[in-house]
Amino acid sequence: MRKSLKILSTLIILIPIISFAQESQIYKHPTLDFQFSTTQGWINIPHSEDKLIYEMMSPDSTLHVMLWYSETEQNSKDYLAKMADMKGLSIIDEESLLRNINNQKFWMYNVSGYSGKIPIQTLLAVCSYGKSEIHPKENRLFIIQIWCQKEIYPHKKTIFEEILNSVQIKDK
Repeated sequence: MRKSLKILSTLIILIPIISFAQESQIYKHPTLDFQFSTTQGWINIPHSEDKLIYEMMSPDSTLHVMLWYSETEQNSKDYLAKMADMKGLSIIDEESLLRNINNQKFWMYNVSGYSGKIPIQTLLAVCSYGKSEIHPKENRLFIIQIWCQKEIYPHKKTIFEEILNSVQIKDK
């Protein structure tokens, strides 16, 4: 009887893990070798004004992820602060964090702000990927922004981390 209960409890633990693995999907930027992974069924939100912006929204419309690219003379850390300011986001912790994600260094901020009148919580991260071939004085920067309504952030924080940890950039 105890052995049966132990096997049953192990299966109960493993079934959600197996289900999550089967439901995972890669979402790849259409023109850059830049991607993240999460559950299936996310919806693309087109940005016709800028083809380098790739935005996806979760099936329940609670999470957004944006991937984009920029070339600038600024370094990653300075560009990160500039992006937070340009988007009207307030830096929660003045100390930006340097994280190694899939062998690439990302500077990141946890910031808050508004989308329209709705308070949002945002993770903003920038990875420098060398110098531009066209403009040698400029850095090639890959940016990811993950956000949701501030009130649900405590429940989505783990998903933010999973998405961030899945980000991959490959040079063409």
